[in-house]
Amino acid sequence: MKFNCCLAGLMMIGLSAVAQESSTTDSAAEAAEQMKIARTNVTLFRIQDVETGADIERIENPVLRYAEPVRGPTHGTVWLWGRKGRPAAVLEMIREANRQDWFCFHATTDTPIKLTAKTGQTWTPKSSDLKFKPLPDAPPPADSPAGRMRQMKEFSRKFSSHEIWLNARHEMRLLPAPLHRYEDLDHRLLDGAIFAIVVGTHPEATLFLEAIQPVDEAKPTWQFAVGRSGAAEMVVYYDDKEVHHLPHIETFPPSTNSYWRMVLKVGEQDGNK
Repeated sequence: MKFNCCLAGLMMIGLSAVAQESSTTDSAAEAAEQMKIARTNVTLFRIQDVETGADIERIENPVLRYAEPVRGPTHGTVWLWGRKGRPAAVLEMIREANRQDWFCFHATTDTPIKLTAKTGQTWTPKSSDLKFKPLPDAPPPADSPAGRMRQMKEFSRKFSSHEIWLNARHEMRLLPAPLHRYEDLDHRLLDGAIFAIVVGTHPEATLFLEAIQPVDEAKPTWQFAVGRSGAAEMVVYYDDKEVHHLPHIETFPPSTNSYWRMVLKVGEQDGNK
């Protein structure tokens, strides 16, 4: 009897291990398939500098990948355009329950840009909604890149936020690791990083932290700005004091808006609507 019990127990452990391995394999295969879809979808878009007509290069790989089983299931990626300095545009791309794809853009430069999609849509933001402000009571930027990164991570932990959506308050959190880091010494930008502000795993906003050398000041200083990745009302705090407020906007704002969305049903991505 003991032998049979032990055998049954071993069989159950074996079956559990097989099921776990199968589940892991399925998850890895699904993630790979979703990444393949995202890479194909992002090639729908071309972004140009309006004044020069030059293409703005997209950073090759997504700076964030996530899955959200609660509000979906959804799979998302975040992409950036602009290889030097502060990116010109941010895209959050979401596949929703394999039914449709959402594309949520926000402009991060006041230089006029134009997006054209192979599916016919255009986006021509008049300017960026990023409004940089001095970071309250921040010490001077450190001399080394490693020191400045330590500072940015310390600053990021002092930010908190929430959003109001469908008359309910949802607490947000800042992902601890930056999505992207950049500099542009030609424009007196010594260092910068982008952090994601999320609900669950889903990005709703972006936080920009930058060390700059103002023309009229002897020492460099820190500044910050918040960009939206969602349409909800959002409130951002630093050291428990409100420092930024993003009002609720319509789900599909005009194509001249700094934040813009488009949606395609699965199958429309080839342009055959």
